[in-house]
Amino acid sequence: MIRVHNNWKAVFEGPPRAEIEKVLPAFLTASRWFGGKAKTIRSTKFADVLRENSGDGPMVLGLIEVTYDEGGVDTYTLPMTAVFGKEADRMTHDHPQAIIVALTVIHLQKELPGILYDALWNDACAYSLLTSMGRGTQFQGSTGSLAGSATDLFDEAAICAYAASSSVLKGEQSNTSVKFDDCLIMKMYRRVEPGMNPELEVGRALTERRFPHSPSLVGALEYIQEGTEPTTLALAQTFVANQGNAWDYTLTQLSHYLDRILALDHKGGEPGQGPLEGSNQEATTSDFLFGYRDSANLLGRRTGELHMALGQPSEVAAFAPEACSSSYVQSRVHAMQASATKALTLLRRRLTVLSETDQELAQAVMEQEPALLDRLGTLCSQPLSALRIRCHGDYHLGQVLYTGSDFVIIDFEGEPAKPLAERRTKRLPIVDLAGMVRSFHYAAHVALRTLPSRRSLPSTSPDLGPWIEQWYRNARTAFLRGYRTTAGEAKFLPQSHQEFDLLLDVHVLDKAFYELTYELNNRPDWVGLPLTGLLQPADTSLVTDDTDGGGTVAHKPVPSPAGQAKAEVNQ
Repeated sequence: MIRVHNNWKAVFEGPPRAEIEKVLPAFLTASRWFGGKAKTIRSTKFADVLRENSGDGPMVLGLIEVTYDEGGVDTYTLPMTAVFGKEADRMTHDHPQAIIVALTVIHLQKELPGILYDALWNDACAYSLLTSMGRGTQFQGSTGSLAGSATDLFDEAAICAYAASSSVLKGEQSNTSVKFDDCLIMKMYRRVEPGMNPELEVGRALTERRFPHSPSLVGALEYIQEGTEPTTLALAQTFVANQGNAWDYTLTQLSHYLDRILALDHKGGEPGQGPLEGSNQEATTSDFLFGYRDSANLLGRRTGELHMALGQPSEVAAFAPEACSSSYVQSRVHAMQASATKALTLLRRRLTVLSETDQELAQAVMEQEPALLDRLGTLCSQPLSALRIRCHGDYHLGQVLYTGSDFVIIDFEGEPAKPLAERRTKRLPIVDLAGMVRSFHYAAHVALRTLPSRRSLPSTSPDLGPWIEQWYRNARTAFLRGYRTTAGEAKFLPQSHQEFDLLLDVHVLDKAFYELTYELNNRPDWVGLPLTGLLQPADTSLVTDDTDGGGTVAHKPVPSPAGQAKAEVNQ
């Protein structure tokens, strides 16, 4: 309990401020958006506290400097407000995760018990931040100030938002977003560093270029401090009506696909007597894809349109396409091989905690280490004609909204754990394609491993591994064909099929190694997914081979390595 006199904002002065700084570690570590949970907090302090110039605004905005025992310092944003009496009781009951500390304000010899809490859960505070984007109010701190900016869309969107109720979205991990009904979404970035967030930078460019398949930028808030680049704290975008993200949509389609496979009368007998062979399976897979092959193709086209919008010539240096120098290629290969070696070293250390099936997969991957590193090194085998452009940078099915008939691409922030400068760099656009290809593979195997929790499976169930691989290859091919149809002649893409295939293979492999490290550190029971991906041979025929009339890949299904798919179904 913190006690102050006359005004709750006095908690940010003198001894009460030091008391808040002492309780902040407990609040931060309990917040899902805090990224330093694996470290030990040594200290927290307010780097700055920004208040509205009028002095009587409903909130303050804190920039919290977090220092760790392991070394390093992070800065987090935390808008704060206070509430008292019955409203404090209601907030404590409804949103306990938002409470920072209990406080008492002594005014006119009366004590008012209340709480200090995260202001994004307060309508008036959310509107105040939004208004600041249109320069209606200003915030000033001891070492910096808050500056708002707005696009031509702000006035219309804000009028709608001010008449709407606000609500904090659930499910976000690294940031917090507030939805104003169906008008707009305001995102507050939690861990920040000097420089423009790529979501603001790319969003501004796409809005100016009128790209129709991503949310339009409405406004932004930046922290201005002398001697450093402006720091992006928040932005607002138009709301896109949707039926969820493409990941959930894909898993739903996969569940339908697997249900129909299980209902097959295999080889003329009862369902479950074994998979069909050769062309029969190819034809059946094509029938059972429902509309997903068309959806994957459409997603490929939308991805191509995104890259066409970002890859056009520009006088702005941050968006001008650049050639791949030999030094750039060598540095990329070095980084990818170092990442792969790190992942394999971690795999050896964690081998004994893996399941027996995953240990078999791990042994197979470790035996192929020299060959896998050589595959990454083939990027240096020839000069590259492909250009580097700004692209998504963290592209997968979860970064795409499904509207019911189309796809909208969101979240251009890049991987939040990486430094801001790295997230703002230009990349080969095939990096985005590799991310989506791996996401298809993940979705396929997640659907397979979660099948037993969705329905009971008889002992005569067929081996679904070949079926799920067939689905993955067809979805992958449809996506890449859609992309090539839209962007195939773009100057930023490789000028030959061979170079395209080489770049795709190398970046898919690099992504699988990244996933391996992530799963070993966070979800060891999922490690079989990237291991299975690493064991797949380089297969570029999906882009260039002929297909049947429906676009289905004309080849036999690839069995799952080490019986992984069958084992997952029976878990």
